Amino acid sequence: MLPGVGPIDNEKTGRPKEMSAPTRLLVAKAAVLSSAMLARKNSSSRGAPGSAAGFGARESIAAISDMLSSQHKKPVRSSYVESDRVEWALKIACTISMITVCIHTPRTIELFQPLNYIILAADFISVSIFMLDSVLRIHYEGIFRCDSSYLSNRWSQFSVFISIIHLLSFLLHCYQLIDNFFPFLHLNYRAWYGAIRSIRPFIIIRLIPLVVKFKLPKNRIEQLLKRSSQQVKNVTLFFVFFMTLYAIFGIQLFGRMDYHCVQPKTDPNNVTIMDLAIPDTMCAPEGIGGYECPAPMVCMQLNLNAKGEGFYGMFNDFGASVFTVYLAASEEGWVYVLYDCMDSLPSYLAFLYFCTLIFFLAWLVKNVFIAVITETFAEIRVQFSEMWQKKEVTLDEGFRKKLEKTDDGWRLIRLDGEVEPEGPKQKLQWMLRSMYFQCFVIIFVVINAIGNAMFVYRHDETDKPRKYNFYLFEVGFTILFNVECIIKILCYGFRNFIRRGIFKFELILCLGSSLNCVKFFYERNYFTYFQTFRLLRLIKASPILEDFVWKIFSPGKKLGGLVIFTIAFICCYSAISLQLFYSVPNLHHFRTFPQAFMSMFQIITQEGWTDFVVEVLRATDDNLVPLVALYFVAYHLFVTLIVLSLFVAVILDNLEMDEELKKVKQLRAREATTSMRSTLPWRLRVFEKFPTRPQMAAMRKADSDFPMPKVRGSFTHQFAVDHSLETTDVIESDFEFPKRIMKSAGKRKISKSGLTFRQIGSTSLRCSLNNLLEKSRSMTGKFLQTAVRNKQFNMYSENGDLSRPSDSAPKKNAKQGEIDIRALQQKRQLAEITRNRIEEDMRENHPFFDRPLFLVGRASQLREFCKKMVHSKYDSQDDGTNGGAKTKKRFKEIRALIGIMPYIDWAMATVTIVSCISMLFESPWPTTGENLVMNNGYLQISDYFFVLSMTFELCVKIIANGLFFTPKAVVRDVGGVMNLFIYFTSVIFLAWMPKHVEINSLAQFLMICRAMRPLRIYTLVPHIRRVVLEFFRGFKEILLVTILMIVVMFIFASFGVQIVGGKLAACNDPTVSSRENCTGVFWQKLFVTRLEVYGKDTEAMHPKIMVPRVWTNPRNFNFDHVGNAMLALFETLSFKGWNVIRDILWSRHGPWAVVFIHIYVFIGCMIGLTLFVGVVIANYTQNRGTALLTVDQRRWHDLKARLKMAQPLHVPPKPSESARLRTKLYDLTMSRWFNQAFALLVVLNSFTLVIPWNVEEEEQRATYVFTVTALAAFMNMLFVIEIILKVIAYTFSGFWQSRRNRVDLLITVFGVIWIFLHFFVALPSSKIDVDVQVELKKFTYTFGYLVVILRFFTIASRNSTLKMLMLTVIMSMFRSFFIITALFLLVLFYAYTGVILFPMVKYGMAVSKHVNFRTASEALVVLFRCLTGEDWNDIMHDCMRSAPFCYWNEGMNYWETDCGNFYGAIIYFCSFYLIITYIVRNLLVAVIMENFSLFYSSEEDALLSYADIRNFQYVWNMVDQEQKRTIPVERVKFLLRLLKGRLEVDPEKDRILFKHMCYEMERLHNGEEVSFHDVLYMLSYRSVDIRKSLQLEELLQREELEFIIEEEVAKQTIRTWLEGCLRKMRNPSQKDAEGVLPFGGGHPVIHSSGHSSISHEETVAQRLRFENIRGDSVDTEETESSEEETPPPIRKKAAVKNRRGSIPDVLSRTGLFQEAARKFMVGSSSEKKQVKLQLNVYDLPDVEERGEDSPFSPKNLSDDFNGEHSPLVITPSLPVPPTHGSPRPLMPCETTKDIEKWWNSLVD
Repeated sequence: MLPGVGPIDNEKTGRPKEMSAPTRLLVAKAAVLSSAMLARKNSSSRGAPGSAAGFGARESIAAISDMLSSQHKKPVRSSYVESDRVEWALKIACTISMITVCIHTPRTIELFQPLNYIILAADFISVSIFMLDSVLRIHYEGIFRCDSSYLSNRWSQFSVFISIIHLLSFLLHCYQLIDNFFPFLHLNYRAWYGAIRSIRPFIIIRLIPLVVKFKLPKNRIEQLLKRSSQQVKNVTLFFVFFMTLYAIFGIQLFGRMDYHCVQPKTDPNNVTIMDLAIPDTMCAPEGIGGYECPAPMVCMQLNLNAKGEGFYGMFNDFGASVFTVYLAASEEGWVYVLYDCMDSLPSYLAFLYFCTLIFFLAWLVKNVFIAVITETFAEIRVQFSEMWQKKEVTLDEGFRKKLEKTDDGWRLIRLDGEVEPEGPKQKLQWMLRSMYFQCFVIIFVVINAIGNAMFVYRHDETDKPRKYNFYLFEVGFTILFNVECIIKILCYGFRNFIRRGIFKFELILCLGSSLNCVKFFYERNYFTYFQTFRLLRLIKASPILEDFVWKIFSPGKKLGGLVIFTIAFICCYSAISLQLFYSVPNLHHFRTFPQAFMSMFQIITQEGWTDFVVEVLRATDDNLVPLVALYFVAYHLFVTLIVLSLFVAVILDNLEMDEELKKVKQLRAREATTSMRSTLPWRLRVFEKFPTRPQMAAMRKADSDFPMPKVRGSFTHQFAVDHSLETTDVIESDFEFPKRIMKSAGKRKISKSGLTFRQIGSTSLRCSLNNLLEKSRSMTGKFLQTAVRNKQFNMYSENGDLSRPSDSAPKKNAKQGEIDIRALQQKRQLAEITRNRIEEDMRENHPFFDRPLFLVGRASQLREFCKKMVHSKYDSQDDGTNGGAKTKKRFKEIRALIGIMPYIDWAMATVTIVSCISMLFESPWPTTGENLVMNNGYLQISDYFFVLSMTFELCVKIIANGLFFTPKAVVRDVGGVMNLFIYFTSVIFLAWMPKHVEINSLAQFLMICRAMRPLRIYTLVPHIRRVVLEFFRGFKEILLVTILMIVVMFIFASFGVQIVGGKLAACNDPTVSSRENCTGVFWQKLFVTRLEVYGKDTEAMHPKIMVPRVWTNPRNFNFDHVGNAMLALFETLSFKGWNVIRDILWSRHGPWAVVFIHIYVFIGCMIGLTLFVGVVIANYTQNRGTALLTVDQRRWHDLKARLKMAQPLHVPPKPSESARLRTKLYDLTMSRWFNQAFALLVVLNSFTLVIPWNVEEEEQRATYVFTVTALAAFMNMLFVIEIILKVIAYTFSGFWQSRRNRVDLLITVFGVIWIFLHFFVALPSSKIDVDVQVELKKFTYTFGYLVVILRFFTIASRNSTLKMLMLTVIMSMFRSFFIITALFLLVLFYAYTGVILFPMVKYGMAVSKHVNFRTASEALVVLFRCLTGEDWNDIMHDCMRSAPFCYWNEGMNYWETDCGNFYGAIIYFCSFYLIITYIVRNLLVAVIMENFSLFYSSEEDALLSYADIRNFQYVWNMVDQEQKRTIPVERVKFLLRLLKGRLEVDPEKDRILFKHMCYEMERLHNGEEVSFHDVLYMLSYRSVDIRKSLQLEELLQREELEFIIEEEVAKQTIRTWLEGCLRKMRNPSQKDAEGVLPFGGGHPVIHSSGHSSISHEETVAQRLRFENIRGDSVDTEETESSEEETPPPIRKKAAVKNRRGSIPDVLSRTGLFQEAARKFMVGSSSEKKQVKLQLNVYDLPDVEERGEDSPFSPKNLSDDFNGEHSPLVITPSLPVPPTHGSPRPLMPCETTKDIEKWWNSLVD
């Protein structure tokens, strides 16, 4: 009882006093804590440390701590301050403040003057509420009185700060009004003063806690935010690392790109628009390799500032380079920088630089953010699941049900369900619920949608009457749907009708559609969206689509909350930008809030955001340019990497399955695979339709002289096969067994009890032990591995029973969700046996079965030879002989790659690649066709070679495997069909070789089919084929998303046709507004340059061209009919061109028209595209099996990948104490500050590249260049000193062991060479020749910055976070290698097709000298650009150009015209963007997310933490003193003794587990050396519960391996023990020497194993060796001898959490061998004397103590058993009772004879 807290009796009344509220709360807390502490004490006293009870107690304490910490620590406040009225007042004040700050701009006030005073009054109200709230809270809580005061809370500090800002904003507004009304005061108000209002939008942060109530403990929120923010910070650091790398590389590679093609007499300091080429083109000086200007233009270096050049595309300095790299990484506008670099430098350098930049930064590194957000959101989902799911069902009144008893039994009745009416209403309800009525409604919805979509605007006088007819059509359907709604209301009643969500939606549609039928509203399209959204009712027509939509959008709180958050964030940032930039002159984007909102929304979509930012930077003051750039980059970084990633995270969260559902799906997947294996494919089942023609089997050699009759094999099967299999439910097959034709067969007794299993191991003792004993002498590691693989499939034993290990019997009472693995395995194997038996029967009954082409014999020599050719491949699993094992370890990856497919497939893949390379040189340029394959004999060589090679391949494969009607036919799937299609199209094209190919002709189609040749590799490489199969397995969900997006596009397309159809046409002359005046010609300005030069905005100086006036639609889109509208919206779906649609709608139809396109972009793009990403990721993980993994299985999956990344530490050996200098240097170089100092030095060294290192820069800034190069040389000398110190401390051999040291040494040597060449050769060479000096400087500058960049890479190895993330990216690259290969092959097919379809399209808006399809290599560049989405729609519209807008005549070849292909371009580009960008590219995101989980997983969730792995690395480094990455198998036991943590193994407590580990390492590796990962994997398998963590196949293999190891260890242990007993009974005189050996001073040493060694010298040597290895970590245990024998002390260790012993071992559980020993000890003695012998697990000798010279080695054991050595005495380690000096009774001789007899019988 706490003093002063407990109940105190009242002296007068005797009743306890009433406690106050704080006192009661304190008492409750004390009671809870005391009870928790008592529970923890009791649980700890009952259970061992680390047990489940202790763990549960700690969890309960943590939960109670969370509960108490979640309570408010502030004192009880006044009810007035915390009242709902105050809360509502604050909400109103925040809302008013947000509204007023959004409309407080000069342009908005100009539109409505009284708004100025309304804003002032509203601000006064909000400021008053904020100030009053602060004053009241300060009054009640105090300011600095205590820890719970008002200003001690950060939220309160923020509230006070925002209140002060509001007050200053209000005073500033008053100041402005005073200056306006009293100008004579000369207050001089400036517009930029209003920037102080930019802080006011943060009031939304104060509004969040008022609206959203979190019911989560504060410490958990802080922990979650801390962990997620740390991960975001780490990934941001990784992103900055790559940004810096590409920035400094760009500075050195490109530098100042100031050369342009200009007129010869141009002044470089005063360039006008008349001096530039049209269009402006960059160039390179002569000899560099860039673009050369045509005459009479010259290449000149222009002197322009940053604003003149436009900021984007500059590599002048570090800041400009970082800005350019970031904008390019956003995949917007990067191609124009690429084209400038290609014109300024050799094109291959620029292409490689930007391709790698896009791949690493845009596709890999930036997608890591999606992984971070997804993992963080998964944790948030767990923490907030209660808040999201609470009352989710109960609040939905439309789905509440109750259980009631009816005439038909108990049924679930809806609470909103009406009582069954009688009479007409009952018939109406039956009609409404009928399938016919639903189909009727759906049909009318479809007819209505199709009817509205059929309207086409022709821009003539027929549009108006046709529009009126469609109006009547719409009125008729509106009446029809209104009648439907009225009937439902009459049937159900309005109250029951309005409760259903779908009925509410239908009612709203009816009301809106009815209003739309009013002529006034119909003409103005106010309610048209009700008419178009009627199509959403089609989702109810498809149950699959409805379920999918429900799964995605049903958790509305998550997705809806995210949408609200996104809109609120955009509004907040728009208001901030509005107040910051509304006063900037010549900037129209921030005049009003709608303009600011559209600008900030455009940045989210990334469409044209680079041009927008450049325009803002040009309008900004020079001193503020870096801050403004940082502002917009930070906003873009947040919204694109975090906000958009949240949408992916929410969708993935909605697609996530429950744990129990995962287990069910795993089981169903296994059963589906099993059932498929038991049946034949349909192409083989066709033989069942034909009559049987049995084949007779003849005996080639008889065992006797009597002739043997010919017997058919299937006939004998009727008597040899157990037909009880037909009655079991193990297999499911439609195959009918042949009927019995002998009457005697029916008299046999057939068992109906199902399958019987013969137990091996502990049941059949004699047979199993005898076999295991015989195998032990000859078993090797290879045999053991083979036994593990073969034992699972050894289905039948000698008596026909199914063999089955004893520990895996069928489970009769399996837990829910638990899989009977053995039964499933046998089911699969029996299904396979059934299928094989069916095939054998068909071979006997059908002579043409399994005969290729029905001609080649089944066993013909030709077929066997072809089979060898087809199936011969490199066996990467072969152990090798004569030193082959070592070679295999060195080149394991290469050998595995070679062994993935047969040699013939490798040959054909090579031939296909050579043919594809040859096709890259085919080009329609020049138009004479000399570079086409039809006219070039050299290009035809590869075609002939390809066709001949494929002919040989197909012939060989058909002869070996058959064409179609054979089990392994060539054409057995889609891949085989594609092979034949590619072959026949190649043969036909080669035979035809058309010389005349027109557009859209059969010859052009044949050429497109020939372009499919790269896809042949899909069918050859199995890993690429697997990628394609995984894609098609998830095609259902992708198809559903596609259908859903098509429905959304159709709805918005219909809406667009209704509101802007026929209204977008205008005159190309902007000065003409009417169609009647759009005649004649006018001067049209030409686009010249993006530079800001003199005359660009001057009408007189700007170049123009005279063009005719035309009244037409916009170039790329229109809404005249639903087809064009859907094409425009599909382009918008990729965020391309939507800003153009927005601007045109704004200019021609006002601001309200742009709402339509913004809603579509937000719904269709931000949700639809992320839906594609989520579905692709979910399908990828599901096909790989990771989506169906449970929590334990996922942790094991991550652990294996983490172990694969782990490597030995390569810690250098510490020098001896005598070498004092080396010891000091060792401590110095291994210290933390030493490594941090040199890491900082690497960063400083990299910053010497902030300016270009080249000769041109030296001419302009020689001092700066010399300073940075000298600084880099000085730092390189410091690195030389670092290398010298490390070499002295570690010795050269120890230094060379680490790869990092080798790399550092190599880079340092390069640096020394550069210092010598640059400072001692290049700089002084001016005395010899200036030209020579220039060339030397070019080389040394290039060599120097390459050395510095190489040094920059080493910083990743000095930082653990960067190293882990770098490993994540590298693993993602390796794992996605085949995905990237499949992507490249598909792009290559599209490149060949593009050369055939659009070879000579004339130049337009997008097609130019850089963008064309004249060669396949140029087409690859164009398609890579389209892959990033960069203006792909403009290229498509240029390729759609057809006559009369291009040159074309009838009969022209496709390479002679400059036309494109209208429909071909639409199909080509839309399919490319849909398949490649939406689907295949998102697979990279899935791979990164899968790999990033390794980096993100916490220490608490991991099965083995990084600390455990690091501990193993340290221990390995102690044992592996030679740093060879391998150790002898004898050292494994010492390594296991040194381990700590979760990997710790106690040789005393876990003796059996210790034995199994040692035996596993020795037998699996055949007594040879074991590697780092071999031991680590073995420990990880032994440290987890394999039945929970491992998947089916891996679990089966592991169980079989552990079972065999257990049998071997048990057999050797029993055999050793029996041998010891025999020798002990034969030599009783050695009893006194048993178990103890003198060791120093007469103190005996008791071995932990319980047995003695042969000699004292061997014991001392072994113990000294062990102690030398372990050092101080091993403590020897010594006991003093006395007259009485005492049991050896057992060293106890704490139980290791998650430690798992072997699978059920026969020694410790069944007591089988104890019983056996007891029987033979007392069984046949002549004196019938009962002698009891108790044998425990700890009595058995330790198998781990055997080595090559140990008495328990297999060699010595076998020799001992044969009598070649002296007897060995073994003493059990059981505690022996005191004997008071009396000798122990000896065993009688008869017993010894019985032992020999029993043992000999076993051996025999």
